[in-house]
Amino acid sequence: MNQLDLISKLSANKLNSEFEAKYQHVIDNYFSRNPKLWPIFDDPTIQHIVDFRKTLDNDALLIDKYPQGPALRERLNAETTVQHESRLPGNDELLTFASALSKNWENPLAVENVIAMPSDPALYGSMMGLLGNPNMVYCEYSGIPDDLEKIVIKKVANLIGYDPEKASGLFTQGGTMCNLYGYLFGIRKSLKQSKHLGMSVDQDFRIINSQGGHYSNMTNLSLLGVDIRNKTIRTKVTDINTIDLDDLERQIRSCFTVHCKIPTILLTAGTTDTFGVDDVKAVHALRDRLCAEYEVADKPHIHVDAAVGWPIIFFIDYDFAGNPLAIKDATLYGLEQNVKKFKQLKYADSITIDFHKWGYVPYTSSLVIVRDGDDFKALENDPENFTYFEHALEGQTHLQSTIECSRSGVGIFGAYAALQYMGVEGYQTIIAHGLQNANYLRHRLVEQGNAKVMVPENQGPSVGFKLYDPNIVKDPNKEFERELQCANDRDAFDIMRRNSKWHRDLFLARGKHGLYTNWVDSIACSIYAPNSKYVYIPGEKAVFMNPNTQRKHIDAFLALLKK
Repeated sequence: MNQLDLISKLSANKLNSEFEAKYQHVIDNYFSRNPKLWPIFDDPTIQHIVDFRKTLDNDALLIDKYPQGPALRERLNAETTVQHESRLPGNDELLTFASALSKNWENPLAVENVIAMPSDPALYGSMMGLLGNPNMVYCEYSGIPDDLEKIVIKKVANLIGYDPEKASGLFTQGGTMCNLYGYLFGIRKSLKQSKHLGMSVDQDFRIINSQGGHYSNMTNLSLLGVDIRNKTIRTKVTDINTIDLDDLERQIRSCFTVHCKIPTILLTAGTTDTFGVDDVKAVHALRDRLCAEYEVADKPHIHVDAAVGWPIIFFIDYDFAGNPLAIKDATLYGLEQNVKKFKQLKYADSITIDFHKWGYVPYTSSLVIVRDGDDFKALENDPENFTYFEHALEGQTHLQSTIECSRSGVGIFGAYAALQYMGVEGYQTIIAHGLQNANYLRHRLVEQGNAKVMVPENQGPSVGFKLYDPNIVKDPNKEFERELQCANDRDAFDIMRRNSKWHRDLFLARGKHGLYTNWVDSIACSIYAPNSKYVYIPGEKAVFMNPNTQRKHIDAFLALLKK
C-alpha cells in the first residue's frame, strides 16, 4: 500500500481516542494560556487580550467587535508626536488594542502559512529573556545566557545526530539570516580572500540552489553581491519538488571540468508549499565523489534550509512499530518515510532551524547550527576591528564571526523553555496533530472528486490542491497531467489557465470563510520543455501548524467547497 492509498481510506485517517487524549493534555498544559499553570497570563490586560482572541471571526471583522475599535484606530493613527508629560504605569488602551488586533494565529481557522501561535512555555521563556535583556554578541554582555545558547545547540545537535561536542551555532534574526550564514561559510572557505577583496576575488565560482528553494535565497545572494544571472545555478526539481540529482551532477561536473569553484550547495528540508525534502545523504556522497574525481580540495559547503521541516527530527527515535501515541496509519506511514529523510540531516555541514515556525516559539527564534564548529573560524574578521572588546575573552564566543553586533537572547530563552517543558513527546504530539489534520484534508479532497492533491508523498503540514469545475473536468488527475505539459503545449497552457481561473474565482468568492487558506502562484511546476524552461502552476494551500485546528473546522470548510 502506498501513501495515496492510505490517504484515500477513512479508516487510515480517523483519529484514535488514545491520541486525542494525549493531544488534549498537550493543549491544556502548553497552549491554553491558563493563568493557574502560567501566572504570566494572570495580568488583567493580558487576560483581556487572550479572551478577545478566542474567536472564529476573521481578522477583518475584529476591529468592529473590539470595544470602541474604530475610534481607537483613529486615535492610534492620529498620534504623530511624543507627548511632553510623563505617564505613570497603567492600562494603555492603544497598546492593548494593537496587541489584541495583531494577526490572530490562535484562531483555529488560521492555516494560511508556515506560522503558528507560540506555546505557553515559549512565551514564558521569552518574557524572561526580555527581562534579562542579554546581548548575545559577547559573553561579557550576555552573562549566563551565553551558556543557555550553547545548551540549546547541544540539545538540537543530539536530535539531529551531530556530535554535540563538535557542533556549534548561534541564534540569529530569522531563517533568511541563517541561510545567509550558510552561504558565507562556503564562500569564506572556498574564496579565502573574499573577506577583504569581495566576491570579485575569484571570477570562477558558482553558487548552486534548487528551483524549489525559498525566495530569500536570491535575496541573500543579491546582498552578497553575487552576479545572480551568471554566478548562480538553479538546478531542476523532480515531480515531488526535490532537487534533481542527475541535473545536480551535470552542473557540478560542468563546473569542476573547467576548474570553477562551488562555494555552497543550498538544499531544502521541507519546502514551504509542498514540503519537498532534498536527499542530503545523496548530495553529500555526490559531492565527495566528484571532489575526489576532480581533485577538488575545497569541497562545496552543504547548507540545508530546514526552517520549516526541522521538527520531524523529534521522531527520529520514535517507536513506529509500537506507536505509543496511537498515530493513525496514513500519518504514521508518512512520518516513517519522512524520518528516513530527516535522519540524513547529519550529513549537512550546516542547517537552518526556525523555532518560531513549527517550534511554537515567538519571533524571532532562529538557529543556524554547524556540524563542525571550526567552520566559524572561516568567518572571523580581523582582531583589530574589535578594539573595545577584551581580546582575552573573544575566543569564548563567536564574536568575530557574527554578522550582527547586537544579538537578542529572547529567541534562545523561548526555545529553551519550549524544549524543557514540552519535551520530545509534547512536540511529537502537537506535530502529529497537524500532520493528521493535513492528511484528513487530503482524504476529504480526494473523496470530494473534483480536486487534485499535490504530491501526497510529501508528508508535511502544507496541503496544496487544485479544484476543477465538475461540469467540465471528470478526472482531476488526468486533467492535471495534461496541465503539466503546459511549458511545451499551447493547448495545455490554455487549459491550465482556464482551470486556474475557475479555482481562483471560487477562492475569491469564498472570501474569509471556512479555513483561511492561501492562494499561491506556484503550487506545482510543469514538466520541463526541451530548453529546460518550465511554468508555475497556481493553486490553493493550507498549512496545518495551528494546534487549535480540529476536524470539525476542516469539515465545515469542505462543506463550503461543495456549494
